[in-house]
Amino acid sequence: MKIGITDTLKPSLLYYVDWLKRFSTDIDCRILSHVRQNLQDVNQLDGLLLTGGGDVDPLYYDVDDSKGKAREVSRNRDEFEFNAIELAIDRSLPILGICRGMQVMNVYLGGTLILDLPSAGYQNHSRDKSYAVAHQVKVDPNSLLSHLMGSELLEVNSSHHQAVGRLGNGLMSAAVSPDGVIEGAEWILKDRMPFLMLVQWHPERMAEFESPASKALGERFLKEVQYMKTTNHSNTASHLIEE
Repeated sequence: MKIGITDTLKPSLLYYVDWLKRFSTDIDCRILSHVRQNLQDVNQLDGLLLTGGGDVDPLYYDVDDSKGKAREVSRNRDEFEFNAIELAIDRSLPILGICRGMQVMNVYLGGTLILDLPSAGYQNHSRDKSYAVAHQVKVDPNSLLSHLMGSELLEVNSSHHQAVGRLGNGLMSAAVSPDGVIEGAEWILKDRMPFLMLVQWHPERMAEFESPASKALGERFLKEVQYMKTTNHSNTASHLIEE
């Protein structure tokens, strides 16, 4: 199976590749980046993983950042990933969004972001750039995420200073931190849309791989990707037979 991974433009990219390879060494990871100018590769994929990294430019969700709260903004990356998401949705690809990946998807769907959590009155979800910070999230019992996790309370790692503000079109909150930050989101009408799971934590960097917040999440994503690959192959075969 071929999975596109958006380029973090940092060494952290390897975490995502290594995490997927823990499930299966047969996964073909394709790095997608505005630097490589390989948007057309989305047409060859079976799934898309949106990774973490710098903040989405507030310009795209009409929030004033005159105080410079956004960090490491790259409009080139934003535009590239918006286009990649559009192609992926057009092809009904399963999508998993992690941290920034959750945020860029939310903005693509018309949602907004909280520019800086501490400044907005929330707890600090990213202390001194440490990836060991952890907190609980409460999972919506009516969500697909709850079905995957098998629990309404999860312990997750945390490394973000921004978060979803207003949810994008078609999305519902699937998990919330104790201070009210949306930590997970998914489609409201799941039976009418391709698989989508958005999480604010980092499953690829969790100390406990066996945690459902890491392993179960990855397993379900890859199951959906495999199904997509099989379906596409069957449709192609049927088309060839008809011709």
